[in-house]
Amino acid sequence: MSDLGASRLTVDLNAYAHNLAFIRDRVPDNCTVMPVIKANGYGLGAVPLARRALHEGHSFFAVATVEEGIVLREALGEARILILFQPPERALPAAIEHDLRLMISDLPFAEVLGDLARKAKKIAIVHCEIDTGMGRYGFSVEEAPARLLDLTRISNVDIEGIATHFPVADLSEDFFTAGQIKNFRQLLKRLEREGIPFELTHAANSAAIVNTANAAFDMVRPGLMTCGVWPTDPRPQPSPLQPVATWTSRIALVKDVPGGASIGYGRTYRAPNPRRVGLVPVGYADGYQHRLSNRGEVLVRAKRCPVRGRVSMDSLVVDLTEVPDAVSGDTVVLLGADGDESISVEELAKRAECIPYEILTGIGPRVAREYRPS
Repeated sequence: MSDLGASRLTVDLNAYAHNLAFIRDRVPDNCTVMPVIKANGYGLGAVPLARRALHEGHSFFAVATVEEGIVLREALGEARILILFQPPERALPAAIEHDLRLMISDLPFAEVLGDLARKAKKIAIVHCEIDTGMGRYGFSVEEAPARLLDLTRISNVDIEGIATHFPVADLSEDFFTAGQIKNFRQLLKRLEREGIPFELTHAANSAAIVNTANAAFDMVRPGLMTCGVWPTDPRPQPSPLQPVATWTSRIALVKDVPGGASIGYGRTYRAPNPRRVGLVPVGYADGYQHRLSNRGEVLVRAKRCPVRGRVSMDSLVVDLTEVPDAVSGDTVVLLGADGDESISVEELAKRAECIPYEILTGIGPRVAREYRPS
């Protein structure tokens, strides 16, 4: 790993394994845990996470695109890999070649898939998504029995799974999710009566794993919580999950500014009195969001230091007045723990008025990744 970068994201693979074990203990013994590692493992690195999950006994993975699936196939060999969203037809030959499972939502797509699989002399394994209320992909509940019965007549296509997705499972005692589960169970019984074969049913994302015990079915799809982020409010204290990511940089320059001096573009911060500040070579091009301007805090020598002025593309300025011994070269913790202080993904998301997913997936390629243990 190069030491030339301005900041570093350290990924704790032991913490990732701990979180997988917590999920494994939370669902029934006969329920498969399928880690979701789309968007390059939520920005943490899909291949290292998947390899650790495989080492921990998990062999079924989910990603978003065929391109992501190919990367995993080349790294993991015979693992089962599901593409969660119906891909464009131009991606189907590659999906078939690399034995990727596909989540599908309509019959014409399945017919094209079957034709291509026949020509390649392969069997395309699919999971059929049912739209029980998400309003995106999926066969409607009403049409699903007839459509899936037609699908069983397409040669070289095999239905492995039936799935649905919850839009508000993060809400406690949510009647909408309860209705989705009821409708999904009723549909599964209809499919069985029609003689439509399938092996797996799945619905639960991270939030449903926490909030909805009867949503486990045969398999669950945890994503965010594998990264150590509790998926619902309020969070238990202390959280049973372990943070996986620590993002650090170093102070590039320390300087004193007089009272009345402005800092950064737009002069959005003016020092009320003489202040000591530090320049940190991280900006919104690295994923430290512009919305953290005059809102964010970092840790220097285990003390919180506020961001002053606008976050620039490549740098930000922090107030070191309360850390008078700070010097150039000192470590700056943007995300993670330092002594008794810590900045969580959830805190950054709240300060930036976004969601934790944006924080993690937004950490850009300029930030060097380091995996421990290596």
